[in-house]
Amino acid sequence: MKLFRAVARNRYKEGEVIRRNPGRRLPSNIPYLVDNLLEFARPADKPSRRHSIYASPTPELALTYAVAAGADRSAYVVCELHCATPPAIMQLTEKDAKLHGDVLALQQFVNKRIGDLGASTVEQKLVLAPLCLPGILKEELQSAMATSAFLDGLVSDAVATVTFWTPAQTDISPDGELFFELTGDNYFTQHPV
Repeated sequence: MKLFRAVARNRYKEGEVIRRNPGRRLPSNIPYLVDNLLEFARPADKPSRRHSIYASPTPELALTYAVAAGADRSAYVVCELHCATPPAIMQLTEKDAKLHGDVLALQQFVNKRIGDLGASTVEQKLVLAPLCLPGILKEELQSAMATSAFLDGLVSDAVATVTFWTPAQTDISPDGELFFELTGDNYFTQHPV
């Protein structure tokens, strides 16, 4: 499968070897609550969105996504990505994760389950705080769940409803969001098309 990205011309460096970013990417298009539940539910063989590289199946789509906010097309160079080792790739049927049905469904599920907790004391509300922290690790959330039966039940029941990691399609979609994670010593280079 070919992977394409549109890279800002002022950041493009010919021949640059790009490795995994050691930090955690926070979501800009879905709430932390949903991001944390999706990461908690993520199967081990799927790429973590927090460390992923986002790409497109066609050069045209890569450029379309890059200029979606009104950027000048000439400010970008479209590149084909060449990975040292083929990475695990995930593709959604939606053009963007924010359009996935789980985003709204998980928010509604949690809101329904917590009921009128908004009228509770700060101490009672704090039990849910870990679920809303930016970029919380699965292990960190599990630790918090071990101290609260309510949080444990809420998270366990919410992740049981997640469909994000099991898209129905078997073929590459011409316009679905595509992402992959670099692991180990893997890297990619970008080649203008």
